[in-house]
Amino acid sequence: MTDEASETDGNSAEMTRRGVLVLTGASAIAGCSSLDSLGGGEEATIDAYNLPDIPRDEDRESPVPPSVPVDIAASHFDAARERVRSLLATLPTPLGPEQIPNGHIRKRLTDAASDASDGLDDARTARTGLIALRSLRRARENARYAAAGWGVVDRGLTPAPLRDEYDQTVSGAHTIWQEHEYVGSDPVRAALVHARIEAGLARATDTDTRPREESELLSVAEWGETAESAQAYLSDARHVRAKFAASLPADAGSVGRKLTAAAKALLSDIRDTQSNLAPETNADDRNPGQMVFDELRWEVESGISRLGDAVGPASAVVDANSQLARLQALDRVQTRREAGELVRPSDGEAVRDIRETAYEALTVALESSSQPELVRTVLVDAGHKVMAADREVAHHQGEISASTLDRSVVDYWHATALARSASVAAQQTVQELSSD
Repeated sequence: MTDEASETDGNSAEMTRRGVLVLTGASAIAGCSSLDSLGGGEEATIDAYNLPDIPRDEDRESPVPPSVPVDIAASHFDAARERVRSLLATLPTPLGPEQIPNGHIRKRLTDAASDASDGLDDARTARTGLIALRSLRRARENARYAAAGWGVVDRGLTPAPLRDEYDQTVSGAHTIWQEHEYVGSDPVRAALVHARIEAGLARATDTDTRPREESELLSVAEWGETAESAQAYLSDARHVRAKFAASLPADAGSVGRKLTAAAKALLSDIRDTQSNLAPETNADDRNPGQMVFDELRWEVESGISRLGDAVGPASAVVDANSQLARLQALDRVQTRREAGELVRPSDGEAVRDIRETAYEALTVALESSSQPELVRTVLVDAGHKVMAADREVAHHQGEISASTLDRSVVDYWHATALARSASVAAQQTVQELSSD
C-alpha cells in the first residue's frame, strides 16, 4: 500500500520558487540562514532565485515513462476498473466510528479505499499502457485491502479463504510459467515483452509477501491485498502474453535459445570489463564529481552481482543491457572527471545548464535511437535521477551554499551519462541478439 500524500494548500503547491520570491522578497526568505551558510566566506553561495524555475510538484513523474511494446486491450482496463469499483461498493459510505470504533484501523481502511479511487484516476491519465496497468493493479490491491478488512466486521471474514485463494493463484502462475513459450519474430521486441511477462509471473508467485500484521482485522486485510495482488499480476501477464502472441506472424518461432545465448554472452562481456574498473575515490573532501563516479561504480558492481539472478532469459538480456549502459556511463564520467569538467557549479546559470543538458540527453537518446524501446529501459532510470534532482532543487529558497546543490548536480550528471550511453549499450545488445 502507498503512503497517503500529505495535504498542502492547492495554490501554494502550484506556485513556483520564482513566484514566491517575487511576492515575498528574496531578502526576507533568505533570513539568517544565508549568513550561516557563508561561514568563513570561502564557499560560493547561490541565490535560489537564479536556479531553474521548477514547480513544487510532489507527484512529479519521470520524464521518460516505462512502457511495453504491446497494445493493451481496452476491455482489459475496463475489467480492472470494474473490479475496483465492485470491491469499493462493498464498503459502507462513510466508514465511521459506528462501524469501526478503532481509529487507527478505520484510518487504514479508509486510506486504502481513497488510494484505490485515486488509482482509477491515475490510470485514466497514464502516459503509457504499462503505467495504466500498474495504477489499476495498485488500485485493486488497495480496494481489496479495504474490502477484506471491512469483511471481518461485516461477516466475520477470516484469513483461511483468502490464503486458499492466494495459494491457488500462485499454483496457477507456476503452471503458466512452466508452460511459457518464448515466441517471437523480432528478438529485441520479444526480449522486452517476455521480460515483462517474466516479471509479472515472478511477482504472482512471490510467497515472501505473506502478511505479518499482528492485528487480526488488518491481517485479514493484508491477506486480501496479497491475494488480489497475485491475481492482478497473473491477469496482466496472461493478457500481455496473449496480445503479444496475437500480434506475431503465423510463422513466428521460438526465440528462447537466442535470448539465453545473448544473455550469457552479454554477462561474460560485462564480467570481463569489471576487472578493469577504475578504483573508488578516497579523497576526504567530497565533491559532486567524486560522488557521481562512486555512485555509478557502486551501481555497476552491485548490478553485476545480480545479473545471474534474473528471473528468466528475457529479463537477463534487458538487465544486461542496462548494465552495459552503466559501464559506458562510468567511463564517460571518469573521462569528464579527468578532464576537469565535473566541477561544482558556483552560480545558478551553471545549474540551469547542467539540468538542461540532462533533459536534452534524454530526448536525443530516445528520438535518435534505432531501438527506442530498448533504450527506453535505460532512460527510465535516468529519468528518475532527473526527477529526484528537480524535486530537491524546487525546494531551495534564499541564499544557499553551492555544496547544498551537490545531490541534485550529481543526479543530473548521472542521468546525462546514462542517457548518452544508452544507444551504445543497445547496439551491443542488438548485435548479440542477432547472432546465430
